[in-house]
Amino acid sequence: MKKHMKNISALWVGFAFVGFLLTTALVLNVSPASGKAVKALVDLNSASEKELEALPGVGPATSKKIVANRPYKSVDELSKAGLSAKVIEKLKPLVTVGSGVSTTESTPKAPAATKGTSATTAPTSVKKSTLPSTGLALGQKVNINTASKELLDKLPGIGPVKAQAIIDGRPYEKIEDIMKVKGIKQGEFNKIKDVITVK
Repeated sequence: MKKHMKNISALWVGFAFVGFLLTTALVLNVSPASGKAVKALVDLNSASEKELEALPGVGPATSKKIVANRPYKSVDELSKAGLSAKVIEKLKPLVTVGSGVSTTESTPKAPAATKGTSATTAPTSVKKSTLPSTGLALGQKVNINTASKELLDKLPGIGPVKAQAIIDGRPYEKIEDIMKVKGIKQGEFNKIKDVITVK
């Protein structure tokens, strides 16, 4: 009986130690995968490319894709940036999806607009006016050759039908080629020309 009680008490000590380790990890915000302390969750919608590169499985090319496919409503949407389900699962405890715009992404563009001529400042004002309707970050452009239907749908004057027509008309050599799509004339093109790209 005493031996049995010793085994039970040893088991309880083991459980208590495991509980202590888990509690410590939570308090210190330690990533179980890497064993390193994580300062804060990386915001997919506002982090700089350098911050994204520090994540496991994310290199310079992938971080650029992540930035290009903003905004994200959930971590699972990283698939539109070409990340595998396995990598996304690894990143889930390390990242978050906020609505903020990165200061590092938008700051360099502001001085260029104020220093430039009126020709360079005009597109900036168009971008600002289209931002609320598109949900795009300042300076972000939609690649009409690679963007998802959902992202194209957010462009001013482009609904789900035109978004699908844009996808069906790929590839495009220049942004003006989008006017070959049925229903997209000069007026619609003028609304989106400053927020689209083919690169």
